[in-house]
Amino acid sequence: MLCGLDLDGVLCDLAPPVAARIARRFGVATHPSAWTRYDLRELELGLPRSAFVAFLDETFGDPALYAEAHPTDGAAYGLAALRDAGWRLVGITARPAHLADVTVRWLRSHGLDLDDVHHTPLGTKAEVARRLGVRATVEDNPVEAESLAAVCDSWLLDRPYNRRDLVRRARRLQSWDDAVGRLCQLELFA
Repeated sequence: MLCGLDLDGVLCDLAPPVAARIARRFGVATHPSAWTRYDLRELELGLPRSAFVAFLDETFGDPALYAEAHPTDGAAYGLAALRDAGWRLVGITARPAHLADVTVRWLRSHGLDLDDVHHTPLGTKAEVARRLGVRATVEDNPVEAESLAAVCDSWLLDRPYNRRDLVRRARRLQSWDDAVGRLCQLELFA
């Protein structure tokens, strides 16, 4: 069975280095636990919108950002447990394709073993999951999770920035421990 995993917010915790860059550039202290929107462009930080959006585009396009990030809590354990349960694991990410080499290096450096990584534009992850025959996905973007639910079992990993979003078809996971428990049940009854 094949499981598709988002990278940022699911395997890779970009929030602390993004918050540090916001503080350096704009002098505004913000903590990821207070972020209430998945789309950071919608954060209310009292910053000029156009300057902040340009900053975010620059930040997420910078390969150095990804080198600064650490794995999310429980990700290494989760991947190992899913593999032990018989899952094959692929990354399905909206990271730009120019970050493919950076992404592979980051995964290797943190011991996060994926069979492959697919870079695709935002809003097209469901097409990739369908093409690959993915049975389940773990995502942190509520819009993507809902879209993925049309083609597979879709799980939304709970984060402060997605708690306000209602999901109808996707189901919420509280943690990587929760993900392992639920996905291992799927594997047992497949």
